[in-house]
Amino acid sequence: MKYAVVTGGTGFIGSWLVRELLKNNVEVTVLVRNTVKASELFEGRVRTVAIHSTEYDELLNDNKQIDVFYHLAWEGVAPEKKNDREVQIRNIDLAMEMLEYASKLHAKRFIATGTVAEYSFCEDVMDINAKQTPNDLYGAAKTATHYMLETWARQLDMPFNWVVIPSTYGEGRRDNNILTYTIRKLLSGEKPSYGFLTQMWDFLYVGEVVRALYLIGEKGLYEKTYGIGSGDYRPLKEYVSIIRDIIDPDLELGIGEIPSLSAKVFSSCVPIHELSKDTGFIPQIGFEEGIRRTIEYYKEENER
Repeated sequence: MKYAVVTGGTGFIGSWLVRELLKNNVEVTVLVRNTVKASELFEGRVRTVAIHSTEYDELLNDNKQIDVFYHLAWEGVAPEKKNDREVQIRNIDLAMEMLEYASKLHAKRFIATGTVAEYSFCEDVMDINAKQTPNDLYGAAKTATHYMLETWARQLDMPFNWVVIPSTYGEGRRDNNILTYTIRKLLSGEKPSYGFLTQMWDFLYVGEVVRALYLIGEKGLYEKTYGIGSGDYRPLKEYVSIIRDIIDPDLELGIGEIPSLSAKVFSSCVPIHELSKDTGFIPQIGFEEGIRRTIEYYKEENER
């Protein structure tokens, strides 16, 4: 891979992906709404182009061969926006526009990212080729986007991969997911409260997620859906206990203090057999190492 285009490059996973591509000597163009933010973030090492700008149109006349077009841009991931119908429908429309744009740019491959939220009612390891079971409009919009992109990519004769991203953590993640919630509470000396946390879960450090995305762009088989994960599934309570033990083993965890919302225990475990077989991806950074890096990041942030 010599040249890639990335949307969503200023987001959490997107910014890490851009740095992974640069590390592998890939020239990158980032399509963004805010070029100032992107220029500051990457210190001029990437070409930043505002969507629907003059330069955006001029890219169509560029003679560079785009090896991979990564579409990660997605608005409304925060809990309060996941059921915002207008926001989620805009995401579907943007994904279709980006596929059409990639086709006009004659990109060799289009990769778009899905989510474990497509499989919210999974009680075992996910079958990423089975019927999805979203529990909110965010997961439903991702599901719809998957099938619309897959169908239109076939009509446009565009090689396409849909990639299911796992629960991802690491330096720079800002939303209040269970890991960042736990870290912030414990660092402030407070007791976090949870349900019983018996669900089996799969967390993967963001550096590993973007390495997998790079490898799919390099070696993945066309038209295939890939799941990215650690391959190491544990109950949620084990993850938060590891965080507590790293920060301070004497701190309390309020496991079981919040009533369960369902009698069934739904899990989030992503299979990676096909990914490993086709690209050679094997996770190198385990949860303990990755979460230590993440905790140190939040410690330093608190000290600023």
